[in-house]
Parts: sequence; C-alpha cells; structure tokens
Amino acid sequence: MIYVPGTRQQLSMIAIVTNKGYAHWQIIAGNFDSDRLIEFLEQLIKDARRKVFLILNNLKMHHSKPVKIWLENNKGKIEYFDLPATVQN
Repeated sequence: MIYVPGTRQQLSMIAIVTNKGYAHWQIIAGNFDSDRLIEFLEQLIKDARRKVFLILNNLKMHHSKPVKIWLENNKGKIEYFDLPATVQN
C-alpha cells in the first residue's frame, strides 16, 4: 500500500506480467518518461536472466528515440512487439 498526504499528488505505475503469471511493477511520483522506462527495462532484463519478449501497447513514450535506440542496442537481451494501433472486430 502506498500512502500519500492529503494534498494532490500524481502517481504513475508501470507493470508487466510474465508468461508464468508473475508481475513486475514500479510506482513513482509524477510521470514516467523515456529515462524511467529504460531504467525499468534494464532492471527487467537483469532480473529475467534470459531473453525477454516484450509486448508494448503503443504508448507514445514507447516510440521515443531514446527508447528505440536502447531497444536496438539491447536486442540480444530483449525483443519487442507493438500491439496494433487499433483492434479490429
């Protein structure tokens, strides 16, 4: 549980669920940005100890230049897939 004072405060959460059903998550004050996403992914591949297959949901940050460069530089450790922009019925 995270307790915050009665004043308005923005919290953001990033989470992944593994194919075995385990969750990895992080909550921060403020917004996630490219640097925070990269830090999260670095910890994820460190904890996984094997290649990570990541499905991204097309959040604008996922397509930022720093994230794309980081993913390219770490393609031996992490492979990513983008969900379609819209879901077809």
